[in-house]
Amino acid sequence: MQIGQVIETEIGYTLSQDDDGIDLPHGTIKVRVSSNSSNDSTTEHFAYPIDVNRIHMPLVGEKVLMVRTPTDQQTTFYKKSRYSYIKIVNIHNNVNTNVLPFENVGKADAGGETDPAGGMGGEPLADDTIVQISHEEKDIPPLQPYDGDMLTQDRYGSAMRMSSTVSGGPYDQPTQPWSGTPGEPIMVLTSGLNVAKGGLYVIEDPEQDKSSIFIASNHKININSSQPKFGPPASSILASTLFEGSQVVMSADRLLLNSKVDSILLSGATTVAISTPSWAVDMDEFFTLFDDLLTMLQMILAGAKPFPTPMGGPTLPNPAISDIIQIITKYKQMTQ
Repeated sequence: MQIGQVIETEIGYTLSQDDDGIDLPHGTIKVRVSSNSSNDSTTEHFAYPIDVNRIHMPLVGEKVLMVRTPTDQQTTFYKKSRYSYIKIVNIHNNVNTNVLPFENVGKADAGGETDPAGGMGGEPLADDTIVQISHEEKDIPPLQPYDGDMLTQDRYGSAMRMSSTVSGGPYDQPTQPWSGTPGEPIMVLTSGLNVAKGGLYVIEDPEQDKSSIFIASNHKININSSQPKFGPPASSILASTLFEGSQVVMSADRLLLNSKVDSILLSGATTVAISTPSWAVDMDEFFTLFDDLLTMLQMILAGAKPFPTPMGGPTLPNPAISDIIQIITKYKQMTQ
């Protein structure tokens, strides 16, 4: 294995060719590798992502860990290899950037036949100024790890956690935004972590993070819904902070469910609840009341429940009025 410093990334973002006119795969970078000799000479190389299905693009100035891998031009009699980068080397313990000043500015070897990884004819770096294409530096704390966690975090505040419930432990952020039995799996996908809380590490906050999805197997998620009720009291639908069990919780400023070809299907084993600032509708209860109301109107119009009219007297209230009032009373219980 070797370590090289990234000196160019632009070739990995668009169709580019190497010195022999061969197309470079997306994610290719150019690195500078220092020799082991005492003259501090360097060679430059293209370095391919070792896994084209999982690419972690380094920044110019960062160092990457590399290995020599076979090429599609390698045969039994032709032993050509190339560099493939595996990981970005952790220099500063910084989630956002691990850039270092360019090393050995002004020094470059020509490379050549003795270099099995195809060192390129060198043009020494004359300027030690590091300029990124579009990267913006941000103060992003690392995600709090818990015992046994598997974490993936990007440079800008997005993260994926595969975790469980912890009880105790010497953690910087000991309070998880979920609770449940230790050992029960939970997954959290977050974009826009709330990094303003301070501390050495950051922990997911479903109410303050920009967007998040919690996939829980048997947990209670500490999130208050934007509307307090999910139906009339008779529905007994638990609030978002009270339900514990298998659930998926999505939270963002806006949610769009878009079906481009077929339908959007909402299926609830007991009911489907819709809450707005004015209404908390239990759809099962709503359509039951609506059906009862239509039945009453049908009976009145069909004469099954006629308006009583005494001989020579005024028309009296329809006997179905008490049933209709009861429907209206239940309907009004669906307000927030």
